[in-house]
Amino acid sequence: MKKMIFCIIPLIMVFMGCASSETAVVETNRNSPGMDLDVAIREAAAQMGENLPGGTKVALVSVASSSAQLSEYVISRLEAALVSGKNLVVVDRANLDKVREEQGFQASGEVDDDSAKSIGKLLGAGAIVTGAFADLGDVYSLTLKAINIETATVAVSYPADIAKSTRIGTLLASGGGVGTGTRTARTGGSVPSAVPPVPATPAYKIGDTGPAGGLIFYDKGNNSGGWRYLEAAPANTERTLPNFVSFRVANDKRVGAGKENTRTFMVVINREGGGVNTAPWYCDQLVVNGYDDWYLPAEDELLYVYNVLASNGLGDFQGREYWASNESEATYIQRHTVDFSNGRVITYMYTSSPPCQVRAVRRF
Repeated sequence: MKKMIFCIIPLIMVFMGCASSETAVVETNRNSPGMDLDVAIREAAAQMGENLPGGTKVALVSVASSSAQLSEYVISRLEAALVSGKNLVVVDRANLDKVREEQGFQASGEVDDDSAKSIGKLLGAGAIVTGAFADLGDVYSLTLKAINIETATVAVSYPADIAKSTRIGTLLASGGGVGTGTRTARTGGSVPSAVPPVPATPAYKIGDTGPAGGLIFYDKGNNSGGWRYLEAAPANTERTLPNFVSFRVANDKRVGAGKENTRTFMVVINREGGGVNTAPWYCDQLVVNGYDDWYLPAEDELLYVYNVLASNGLGDFQGREYWASNESEATYIQRHTVDFSNGRVITYMYTSSPPCQVRAVRRF
């Protein structure tokens, strides 16, 4: 469980008790040897913080596995742990994803050291991190490696046997992994890549029940970026909560952006403390039917939820305001909601916003 420090702000203190204690906890199989995945990730992050020079800019390039969802999980948890350690600076994921896309790499694909260092240099990073996750039968194998680009040496090589768990099984079953073919990147060097085709995601229609038991409200028509559909969480997960009180955190309102917005919130929450039982925290911690990749939707995503589901009587939504994950700035920082009684976007000064409805979404 992530360590949180309560923030001494009256608004949050008043409403912290509003969140439900029903958020599921996925436990490791006690009969399986090995350690918990999150514990291993935190240990690896601690070793990187100790063995890389303070203030080093680190790029989390890839974790090779058979599932893009599993690779994303490891990378995002490692990012949060490194930021919490406050000794290293983590390269912004948006910049990393852009460079990785330009160079033809996937986060879940294997990348050789030379190619990874080329990506790191393009980002101005002083160190890069790569890894691999594999099924060994009775346990999983996780390896994480940090390379100091300036000295061209391996600063940390962290291996661990990981116990099998429902959460890992769910992430692996989601698919979206890559193969082991080889190609030449534009930066030079040979890297394994996705030769076998990725199994097609089952076709869903708007309004269908999704894999996690929620409702499908968006289909972009292809699997670019590792996802095609957006699913709103079931009605019984809905809560009335305040938003996180902080300075400007995330400002991208586009469809699909809520995941990165929520990740940014969690980095700030882990770094600054506070934020427990707030809208982004609740969505990040939520587990429904084994799926834990929920996030607080961005404004445009929330408008799709309203127009596609709520206005057609689907999803048991209330005629109240729902939190979006993005912000804007005029003379002060503004938090956004969508009023599900009429579809209007409403803004609040971030220090005086009331509790509003929270319905998480996920992309797959």
